[in-house]
Amino acid sequence: MTSVAEFFVETLVREGVERIYGLPGGENVEILDAIRRGGIDFILARNESSACFMAATEARLKGTIGVALTTLGPGAAKAYAGLAHAYLDRAPVLLISAANDPEVVGLHTHQVIDLKSGFAPICKLSAELTAATAASIISRALTLARQNRPGPVHIALHNRIATQAIQGDASARSPVTASSHGATDAGGAQDLLRDKRRLVMIVGLGLEPDRPYPQIRALAESLNAPVIDTPKSKGALSAEHPLFAGTIGLTRDDPVYELLDEADCILAVGFDVVELVKPWDYKQPLIWIANWSNQDPAIACDLELIGNIAERLTTLGEVKAQAEPGWGTERVRRFRAALARRQLPKPASGRILPQTFLASLRASTHDDVIVTTDVGSHKIFAALEWPARRPNRYFVSNGLSAMGFGLSSAIAAAAVSRQAVVCITGDAGLAMVMGELGLLVERRLPVLIAVMNDSALDLIRAAQLRRGRPVFGTEFRNPDYAYIAKAHGMVYRRVASRAGCDAAIRAFHASKTPMLLDVMIDPVGYPTSV
Repeated sequence: MTSVAEFFVETLVREGVERIYGLPGGENVEILDAIRRGGIDFILARNESSACFMAATEARLKGTIGVALTTLGPGAAKAYAGLAHAYLDRAPVLLISAANDPEVVGLHTHQVIDLKSGFAPICKLSAELTAATAASIISRALTLARQNRPGPVHIALHNRIATQAIQGDASARSPVTASSHGATDAGGAQDLLRDKRRLVMIVGLGLEPDRPYPQIRALAESLNAPVIDTPKSKGALSAEHPLFAGTIGLTRDDPVYELLDEADCILAVGFDVVELVKPWDYKQPLIWIANWSNQDPAIACDLELIGNIAERLTTLGEVKAQAEPGWGTERVRRFRAALARRQLPKPASGRILPQTFLASLRASTHDDVIVTTDVGSHKIFAALEWPARRPNRYFVSNGLSAMGFGLSSAIAAAAVSRQAVVCITGDAGLAMVMGELGLLVERRLPVLIAVMNDSALDLIRAAQLRRGRPVFGTEFRNPDYAYIAKAHGMVYRRVASRAGCDAAIRAFHASKTPMLLDVMIDPVGYPTSV
């Protein structure tokens, strides 16, 4: 006899799931034991949303599905922010929650909430298993999570059902109807490009899991087109490449909007406007190239090329377009030179600029380093300024922009890659998930947590000051991070100079053990500063 729980775990193993992140309850003990017996690693998170952030990072790194587990009621409710991240950041995450005992539903209300209705706005599927429906629901959920635009799915399972024998044809796969892909006129796209002289490519979060990075570079070079990335696609073209212009989506006046304004045609590759903080209102001809159709919201578009991105880009590479003199590499060179001439403010005594820390981090780490960031002024700064040299090595919550993501993501990235990971987090974001620090030592994960210590919600404080309002409700007192690190058995360093940063980062790489780096930042260097 194969139980529902055993079948569930066997299916996940076949799908390549190696780890499940979660915080179980008594109603999960049967599926948890099946996970143990099935050989899947279980990482005990301290917060349910953290578990979903971790699962989303694993999914993106591995190009597969990420899995989180929670109890019913409060556990599932606390996972909501993590699932909302997966929804708006387009991550294929499966949440397995416990379910209320089906024999007493309607007879009591303790910890009872309507999970299906609650998750409906952010999940592609929310369903509860029975022995008769388990095979088809699990199959459908795993398909939907990755089909077209990826997103989260939710499955609820009660202990009583978990131990029952799976019914029906457990090998059957539930068919899922594919949505319309719209126009795929490659010839029309080639015709549209031939007379364009100021082409720009903008690449976004939809590059995974196709990973068409060689094709992006080849097409950009063929068309002499500047490349703009979004935070979740940083590194798709190396920041060192002469056609890389910069990153978009952090503020309403990011510098690279200047190049978009000058373009006479835009190639949107894996693009998703969920990453932008202002509406997309460009009227130039635009070619949409992605694994999913242009929707939610649809933007002005002349042609859609839907399907394998690498293949579509290769076809477009046959176009013989001629960029106008001064465009492409020359325009990017002048653009970068203008940015480099900006004068930086002077930090307060005993403080350093975020630019100083980031320069130290880049100089002291290898090209393949994984960087995660939390949300706040430091996120906007790092996404705009971090010179990513490799693809899929920069992780951020951008569609939802959820605080608490940075450390959780770093934990998963280190668990999957087994290489050094740097987490850049604000002090407020770290406070939300400080309990997760214990995982770093328990799992011996080589993670450097760089805390931008300014004792404030700086992004909100800056907004108050710009509007001429007094600072209120946005400043706080931080704990002594030396004691926090000691309590968790971690190395601690406090830095307020370039030399201090260099030494600390080198020490981290030499030891490959968790380190809490207390960066005494002066937020005057942030782009959001007044």
